[in-house]
Amino acid sequence: MTTPDFVERFRQASAAATGRRAYLPGEMLSRWEQVVDFVVEGYDDCLDEYFFDLGVRGSLDAVLRDPELQQYPELTWVREKLAEIDDRFRACLRDEPIPRLLDYPWWESHPPRYAGPQLAADYLTTYGVTVEIREN
Repeated sequence: MTTPDFVERFRQASAAATGRRAYLPGEMLSRWEQVVDFVVEGYDDCLDEYFFDLGVRGSLDAVLRDPELQQYPELTWVREKLAEIDDRFRACLRDEPIPRLLDYPWWESHPPRYAGPQLAADYLTTYGVTVEIREN
């Protein structure tokens, strides 16, 4: 087992997870980090786009559960980097999940502490949750 083997298996697992394209490990982590950066800045789009953007975290979760990838030591680096990004994201989320979303993963069930006006309005309308408005 070599790094090229790991990368190829990661690409296969990511293609299966996204249903769209194959990603290199760094590419997929960068996409998640970009979403987190948007949230840190005060995500300024609608709820549908927010959940679409969170999809990359779900895809990463599916890739990390791929049974064939478990044999590769390189997966440790991916998990460590993901944990760093997740820590930044968790810091932007409210502690309490939305009751209607309890069956969803943590990154979807916890609303952001603050957001742009559109996302804040969508959370209020859709879930009855007030999100602090921060303009970019």
